[in-house]
Amino acid sequence: MTYEQVVHTIDNKRRFGKACGRDVTQEFMDVLGHPELGMHIIHIAGTNGKGSVAAFVSSILQAASFASSEHFKVGLFTSPHLIDYTERIQIDGKQISREDVTRIGQQLLDMELKLEPTMFDYWLAMAMVYFKEQQVDYVVLETGLGGAKDSTNGLRQPPEVCAITSIGLEHTQYLGDTLAAIAGEKAGIIKQGVPVVIGEMGEEASQVIEARCDELGCDLTHATQVDSDLKLGLFGGYQRKNAAVAVEIIRNLKMTVDNQTIADGLAVAVWPGRMHVISEKPYILVDGAHNPSGVTALRDSLKAEFSNQKFSFIMAVMADKDYVEMAQIVAPMSERIFTVTVDSERALQAKELADAIAALGVKAQACDSYESAIDLAKTYNEKIIVFGSLYFIGEILGAGYDKNKS
Repeated sequence: MTYEQVVHTIDNKRRFGKACGRDVTQEFMDVLGHPELGMHIIHIAGTNGKGSVAAFVSSILQAASFASSEHFKVGLFTSPHLIDYTERIQIDGKQISREDVTRIGQQLLDMELKLEPTMFDYWLAMAMVYFKEQQVDYVVLETGLGGAKDSTNGLRQPPEVCAITSIGLEHTQYLGDTLAAIAGEKAGIIKQGVPVVIGEMGEEASQVIEARCDELGCDLTHATQVDSDLKLGLFGGYQRKNAAVAVEIIRNLKMTVDNQTIADGLAVAVWPGRMHVISEKPYILVDGAHNPSGVTALRDSLKAEFSNQKFSFIMAVMADKDYVEMAQIVAPMSERIFTVTVDSERALQAKELADAIAALGVKAQACDSYESAIDLAKTYNEKIIVFGSLYFIGEILGAGYDKNKS
């Protein structure tokens, strides 16, 4: 099989499996001989911010490796990807090669399993096989959906640190319809005696996590914000909270990392598609915010950076998101919102999204493509903010719309 054939085959597996993801991973690891054993795993869950926290932690660990006389390798597993599936699996900031995806993917697809893996299950198993082959020491592991039943929770190797970045209402059909229920599901990644770091969240959610830590004898650290004089590689006021979670994760590891190395890692962290300025003239910022809490963080960062300014928003969402509330959050900052349909079977159609926004009393216009939406937005001479879906941001970045465009 070619790379394209392997990726197509995996991509067309079920998104949500019939079996619990945790159980599928357990079977995968059993068949593969548990490649994850011996790795130092940092397990990160949360409604928003887990990708940014993972990027910060990976960057700090790479800086620590560079500063150490004994080099170690840092693996990173995240989802979704923006442009290429290879983004999901990285070692020391370098993506897995297409040749390795083809080779390991073929191996996994040829396996006969009792349980039916999803697309996510295959990529997680691929990551563990690849990390084992490459003798990775530290693995920064981002959960997919939830925590307790998540595929990443099926590894036999206990994590060295667990972290929960934030709790908000998302995927309520799978995780529960209250903050306490969702916190309980996310807290399912916590293991006996393993240190836990949590970001800022409501009392209802934090109490659930605190109770779980007490039950399992885990030391709990509440992260707040890093010092304002620390330079961050990621733009946006909310990233200081994510950076704080990352710093506390590092401080809870069994290794010692000095403050200068932590600062160096924070300064060069990269996480494309999050508060990402892709053009200065015209000013275009893209952000993968795809739920109300994420959009609130985007709004607050825009307010802090550009006080009292109005923006032209371009919005595209998946149909299962709370898009009305998302639009309400940014509506006071704009006279109009342009809508686009994401290239996905799960996408909400641009016309339906525009109608829902118009019902809020906000001007909305459906567009055939992000190019036409940007062209229309440019006529208003306002900063352009694109948000609503990581897949949508991936389309734009994948098409090469960058700072050379005007």
